[in-house]
Amino acid sequence: MPDWRRLAALAFPLFLTGCVAARAETAAEFFAGRTVTIYVGFGPGGGYDVYAQLLARFIPAHLPGQPAVIVKHMPGADSMVLMNWLANIAPRDGTAFGIVASGVPVVPLIGQVEQKNIARFDARKLGWLGSLEKFNAIAIAWHTAGFRTLDDVKTRELRFASTGPASGGEVYAKMLNETIGTKFRAIRGYRSSPELTLAMERGEVDGMVGWCWACMRADKPDYLDKGLVTPLAQFGLAPEPGTESVPTAIDLVQSPAEKQIFSLIFGALAMSRPFVAPQDVPAERLAALRAAFEATARDPAFLEAAKKAGRDIIVFRGAEIDALLAEQYALPADVVRRATELSAP
Repeated sequence: MPDWRRLAALAFPLFLTGCVAARAETAAEFFAGRTVTIYVGFGPGGGYDVYAQLLARFIPAHLPGQPAVIVKHMPGADSMVLMNWLANIAPRDGTAFGIVASGVPVVPLIGQVEQKNIARFDARKLGWLGSLEKFNAIAIAWHTAGFRTLDDVKTRELRFASTGPASGGEVYAKMLNETIGTKFRAIRGYRSSPELTLAMERGEVDGMVGWCWACMRADKPDYLDKGLVTPLAQFGLAPEPGTESVPTAIDLVQSPAEKQIFSLIFGALAMSRPFVAPQDVPAERLAALRAAFEATARDPAFLEAAKKAGRDIIVFRGAEIDALLAEQYALPADVVRRATELSAP
């Protein structure tokens, strides 16, 4: 046999063995001994950081190979810096994922011009693990303000405290004003939820728009228990459990196009704490990350720690995020354009 054939015959089994070994590496074998980093698109101490720290404590037990898990921060541009990094620079091997602002995935669709100019990602191509929280926003009136239903807000102006034109409250109020004829008016100059509630209690304003049900239950339980506020509407894809008697904004509009517009804007509320991995993570490892994420969210020790931290855990699965984004990015151009107009400051 010529030398080249003899060498090929000897080399081929070694080549085949190497290929089989590479193909046979399981997720457990890959993750064992490695460190997985959860990146937070904001600085330390906020709500996004709390969810990341909780996940980092408990997810190692559910990941194959039980790697170490640490948290790092990459703040900037309302987490757009992190989103761009995950899409274009981060390692695509499963050792990095992060938590970003819930509205970031649809920035290329309904973001403002300055946001779209810095977006360097296609949210549909990323590896969504899931979200640990979803909530509905609310519109409420103080009990002495004289508003009992949304019809009252159609006949006279309801002044609500606002942190600024880009706040969710002003967006939601604008949506109702321009579609069903309500008369919400923002009173700006407040900086935080405690200031907003205090302004309402003092009678400086008539109510609030954009606060979340869970926040009100946790921070001001007397508001409902003692009838101090009247819930007028809620904003989300579906009613908050147990609040079906409160009108949902998406059910108040009539045309299919308006319902699509509202769904596009409210989609961020369904996945308010989303975790996402880079695109092109090997399928088995992405599946392992997703499974570990969901198993952690069911872990009694994790749920107890979240409860002590004052955090509700309501999972919106990675597959659900994939489906929601696919639906949103397939909407007609006129729907997207109108949603952009309504969500603009």
